[in-house]
Amino acid sequence: MKSAFRHPQLLVPILLAAVLSTVLSARQQAAAFDVASIKPNVSTANVAIQLTPNGRFTATNTSLRVLILRAYGIHDSQLISAPDWIAEERFDVDARVEPVPTGGPNALLPLVRRLLIERFRLKTHDEMRELPAYVLTFARGDRRLGPQIRPTRADCSGASQPTQAEIRAQARDGWPPCGMMFMVSFVDSGDVALKVRMRRSATTMAQFATALQGSVDRPVVDRTGLEGVFDLEYSFAQQPAANTPGGQDNNQPMFLVALEEQLGLKLESRRTGAPVVVIDSVERPAPD
Repeated sequence: MKSAFRHPQLLVPILLAAVLSTVLSARQQAAAFDVASIKPNVSTANVAIQLTPNGRFTATNTSLRVLILRAYGIHDSQLISAPDWIAEERFDVDARVEPVPTGGPNALLPLVRRLLIERFRLKTHDEMRELPAYVLTFARGDRRLGPQIRPTRADCSGASQPTQAEIRAQARDGWPPCGMMFMVSFVDSGDVALKVRMRRSATTMAQFATALQGSVDRPVVDRTGLEGVFDLEYSFAQQPAANTPGGQDNNQPMFLVALEEQLGLKLESRRTGAPVVVIDSVERPAPD
């Protein structure tokens, strides 16, 4: 009988595959919160979801439907075959992980998805469907970006974790930590229009498209082709009431115009292919 060890080179691919399998398995196992609590909520507290730079995810009085939308970065119209109870029943979630993942708070989303899979027995599959949506693309034919977008200057290493007090202290005039957003409402002296300034730190275009969905109430699909991570800032005046004197401030354009003039990006309304998440099965979580 021939010995298998006469051709040791044949063992190399097998050994490499075994090592890679072990590494991938370890990474998959590591992509989970260290501690997590999920409890039913029957209060009238405000709905709140927060991903923090210190590796903590919290949700208060939040339905499973909203948790899924946030975890998968989709609009409500992109969640298919969901049972009624996931929109009706509310939960409190508190989950934490150490060490803090690099890449900012959005790095916690894979952990949130795993939490939903494990605790709610959530099983899904992805499809592409034609939906009314907005496409995020360049506002100019030469694909030139606007003056208020730049490669990020944020520290996304996870080595430095600002406290909540430090984050609040710089919210007015500073830039947010990696992956976070500051929104400031203000009124200029002598003006009646309420203005809004948005600053987003270390965001990809796909993440920015997802963030815009709440403003336009449709799926937003990134078609810029831009890679990398950016800091961006845009300001606009809220639409004044019909009987409000003064009208719109041309230096603080409305939301969609602000994207074009300040970022060099625009939203085009069209029916287009968009990813959807189809729920195959889901269960209520077991008590903690």
